[in-house]
Amino acid sequence: METCKVLGFGHVGVQVQDLERSRRFYGELLGFEVVWEYVHTDYHMLVMGKNGCVVELMEGEGKLPDGALNHLSILVDDVEKGKAELEARGVSFETDILLDPDLYPRGEKFAMFRGPDNERPQLEQIL
Repeated sequence: METCKVLGFGHVGVQVQDLERSRRFYGELLGFEVVWEYVHTDYHMLVMGKNGCVVELMEGEGKLPDGALNHLSILVDDVEKGKAELEARGVSFETDILLDPDLYPRGEKFAMFRGPDNERPQLEQIL
């Protein structure tokens, strides 16, 4: 991408069966701290991090058929520019740019697409 700046990996989204068990594992064993917690009607999300390594743990009904590793977030400075650049290069997105006002203090914008082996990258802009 040329006009959209990649800032680094945003996070790795992991589908979990027991969020409290995962909270203890990442917190007590690995020393991760809670960055953000969000309870939606269909799922419960817990974002935990340590030294720039961030995991998004998700438990709930909104499970996707992608296994435990749900998505890989690529943090960008402008999700609109990034999506437009990738589309111009032939990438098809699974979603439009979505706004989640409840994630992070001011929300986030993101869009999902597939990689060559059906992996799910996500462009993410934290507002």
